[in-house]
Amino acid sequence: MNMSQIAKIVGVSIATVSRTFNEPDKVRPEIRNKILEIARQNNYIYNANAADLKRRKSNTIGVLFPTNIGVLFADTLMAIHEKIQERLISLIIGNTMYNKAKERQLVKQFLERRVAGIIFTGYGLGQEPLIHDLMAQNISCVVTYELLDDPKINYVGFDNFKAAYDVTNYLISLRHSRIGLIIGPYEKMGRVMKRFKGYQQALEESGIEFDPTLVISTEPGLLEGTQAMKQLLALPKPPTAVFAVSDYLAIGALKSIKQAGLKVPENISLVGFDGLEFAAYCDPPLTTVRVPANKMGRLAVNILLDTIDHDVSQPKQYCLDADLIIRKSCSKLK
Repeated sequence: MNMSQIAKIVGVSIATVSRTFNEPDKVRPEIRNKILEIARQNNYIYNANAADLKRRKSNTIGVLFPTNIGVLFADTLMAIHEKIQERLISLIIGNTMYNKAKERQLVKQFLERRVAGIIFTGYGLGQEPLIHDLMAQNISCVVTYELLDDPKINYVGFDNFKAAYDVTNYLISLRHSRIGLIIGPYEKMGRVMKRFKGYQQALEESGIEFDPTLVISTEPGLLEGTQAMKQLLALPKPPTAVFAVSDYLAIGALKSIKQAGLKVPENISLVGFDGLEFAAYCDPPLTTVRVPANKMGRLAVNILLDTIDHDVSQPKQYCLDADLIIRKSCSKLK
């Protein structure tokens, strides 16, 4: 079975069959569905690589994530996958491990696969030239999870600085002044650095001296949150509140607090970040920042495909809301 035979059975041109696999949105639904059904019945396998070579245009996009830990990035990936499935586009995924060299190596591998575009889940500090190089090669790029100062780069994100600033101010409003921070590798990722700066700025504006011993930088996992909280509790003067910049870190911290015979929020107030569903089922339910992970994924694909299909040169930049969800894991310091 080949395209010519499918076209003859359905009563359409070979070009229509080709468009069904390359640009399905340009084929009437009733015709498209009939072609796909005939292909399925006859076990026809579309040769995407050959089509890409013929059209000199790739039907593959790459997505870079900093880690494979966590439901949040999985939610974004699911949204990306659902959107590109509508267009029968292939997806390549890479894990940078918060490492700039690894990020560049993955980008090189993506280019070897002739990707049409790349979605970055944030990117390493100082990597702006890399994205500009890609754009100069007509590789469409979109950065998610953060806002950029560069007016030429597509992005869809939220204000990481403000989100962390608001959390810290919320804890200060509850009379806490010794506020611990458990955070990811902020010296490597722009958006994480902005969260660190937001925390610092809120302290400074309230006249609270920044104490570096209250800041633990670690990978965003459950075990890492447990260990970081143990370090904070071992201080001569432990914090009365902790802002864990990941729900995974916060839940790990919650375990250490309970193991130490302490209670949340009676002894220590605790805030997470991400807004994962299971945070509402913790004991107590976790105050957190809800990140628009799914919406970022869908918008990123829309921007990327629009740039690829229509050669759009005007950058698209979206700032979404990240809301503080107040639950029962925080209380006023007595």
